[in-house]
Amino acid sequence: MELQPRLLHAMFKTMFGIDLDFTTLQPLTLEEVLAAKPNLDERTEIVDLMVMVEIICNPLPEGLAASVEMWAEALGVTTAELDVARDIARGATAQAHVDLYRSSYFDEWGTTTPNFSELKERYGEGAYCFTVEADPELEAKYEALQFCEPGSLGREQWKFYKDRNFAFPGVVGGANLALAQHDWLHVMCDYDSDAVGEVETSAFRAMSTDFRGASLALLGDLIFYQSAWFESAASGMHPGHELEGADFPARLADALDRGRRCSMDPYDNMNFFDYADQQIDDLCAKWSIRPKAFSPSSGNE
Repeated sequence: MELQPRLLHAMFKTMFGIDLDFTTLQPLTLEEVLAAKPNLDERTEIVDLMVMVEIICNPLPEGLAASVEMWAEALGVTTAELDVARDIARGATAQAHVDLYRSSYFDEWGTTTPNFSELKERYGEGAYCFTVEADPELEAKYEALQFCEPGSLGREQWKFYKDRNFAFPGVVGGANLALAQHDWLHVMCDYDSDAVGEVETSAFRAMSTDFRGASLALLGDLIFYQSAWFESAASGMHPGHELEGADFPARLADALDRGRRCSMDPYDNMNFFDYADQQIDDLCAKWSIRPKAFSPSSGNE
């Protein structure tokens, strides 16, 4: 699949400064990898990368799933991402869908919502992402962000919702606390809410937090927008192949690199309202969030 080598090339070049042609690169043996990577965390990263480039394929190339499974077993790696990929490989996409949300940040972060388990039982998977029972106090809190100074995080967050005609958190059908936390990163990092922007935001989040479920959420976005194995609880079923633009691999790699360099963890007791009155440029400097490499002003979007 053409996107796979392009994606790997961009990631290795941007994040490690290594320029490799993945269409001609000679494979390593298991023994060579085991000798070079004795650390389990490093081996897990290798398997995560394998799963990422596997999961963007639909249909799966013959033998690919078995190869990834063999490598994971040989490297002693077991992850939730791998479980989702194995579900898909054996045709159990409904189970993969359940596993994705149950293990991702949406489920754990959702526990910050009172009675989340009851809400999920009553309203279904929509409770993972949306406000399902009105919270006027939370709505008013977001509405009040319009009074923050222009250029501030709060004012730009208010505009993010208004410009897109999105309902505020607290309004039934608007984002819940889990999705709203993700929306603050859209604004902080200057990512749009289209398919590529969603993946960029998820990539930044996955690299900037120690919360493992964020990596699974990135895997989910790759599934929703590229391979379309199943639908998103937030945006429904997508046609797939939405990430094949010429600059997508570089944009994803750039988002991963920006997240890796960020000194702020967006899920470690982070309340962005505490910073709503501060200018975004000042916060980016404070948290080591460098400008993105791809922006309308540079002609790359």
